[in-house]
Amino acid sequence: MKRILLLALCLACCAAGHAAAGNLPFPEAKRPVFGLSPNVSAEVMDGVTDAAFLDWLGRYVTTEGCPAGAYRVHRYLAYDYDTVSEGIGWGMLITAIMDNDAHPTKSYFDGLWRYYRANLNNYGLMKWKISRAGIADDIESASDADQNVALALFYAHKQWQDADYLRAAKALLKKIMAYEVATNKRKEFILKPGTKWGGFGITNLSYYNPAYYRSWESYDRRFGQLLRRAEMLYGYFSAHYDTGLYPDWCTSKGGSTYLSYNYTYDATHIPLKLGLDFRWNGEHSRELKKLTAWAVKATQGRPELIVDGYRLDGTPTGNYNNAPFVGPLAVAALAASNQQAWLDKCYAQLVGLGTGGRFGYFNDTLRLISLIIISGNWPDLWPTKQKQPEQSLRGWG
Repeated sequence: MKRILLLALCLACCAAGHAAAGNLPFPEAKRPVFGLSPNVSAEVMDGVTDAAFLDWLGRYVTTEGCPAGAYRVHRYLAYDYDTVSEGIGWGMLITAIMDNDAHPTKSYFDGLWRYYRANLNNYGLMKWKISRAGIADDIESASDADQNVALALFYAHKQWQDADYLRAAKALLKKIMAYEVATNKRKEFILKPGTKWGGFGITNLSYYNPAYYRSWESYDRRFGQLLRRAEMLYGYFSAHYDTGLYPDWCTSKGGSTYLSYNYTYDATHIPLKLGLDFRWNGEHSRELKKLTAWAVKATQGRPELIVDGYRLDGTPTGNYNNAPFVGPLAVAALAASNQQAWLDKCYAQLVGLGTGGRFGYFNDTLRLISLIIISGNWPDLWPTKQKQPEQSLRGWG
């Protein structure tokens, strides 16, 4: 495709010295304090992650349908190359993390951020769905995307030492709290899916980011309330179901709603969120170990038998073995000290999965995010706990 060739040419030029990497280029930000790692060398894992990034960048990042100087992440053929704010959020995080001399990413980051700002709704948050031609299909926001954009801006501030990113990150946190968080008379807090719907009657547990909230609580204590809501819900499902699985949608107390109460393409993000908090802070090991024990038993230790959907009792509802389900379960296994063999198999299965295809955007994005977490290349830039210095974080002070 023309855009892939153009990106490849741009990357080659950057590698020849036309751009410079940021403060701490990939893969220098390592290693995780908590958890297992696959029985593969760091160099091999870094190489796999780097290759996955370049593949993702070439397939899904484009200037087509963008304002001047902007980039977007498109969803390929299955969705007529449209863009959702989820893709912009993941894209900004990925490009802030993966920057180095071989492939400087600041121009991509800035272009994605420019696209976000070019498509704001009345609340100052990105409209969640934009057509290939640049027309908004829906003006509602998506709180999961906005949180990833906020964290990406904090990372960009550290990576490229620009205070404008920090100011933008803080301003976005205020909008998230003002418009995408609901409260009640008991001063309890819950995350809404967007600005105009959801709340205590319906919430999406996969949209919560406990690792982010531990850092953001220093800017706004109410993020601590969101953290407590998330942990209550994690605990509820872990206690009530032998599988350790979570639903796509639930009420504020864990009940079912009119939307999916199964573990499918929303809920599969949850092991990534819990796994990142475990990697950074050692939290959620109990929930992750339970989920891992179920996965090993359900597949007889064969990750190629993981499918893309389950009821909370573990009954399969899906048919496909793909990265959005293999990758997060591999991340969950990082917390299971007695499951090294399973982690190794999951990692090998994840690495061996093909990329591209009609539904490649979602599969390849979650594959890349999983590989970044597993390889230890998603650093905690604002540690909230005293930890043993098992990793190098030079330059991220």
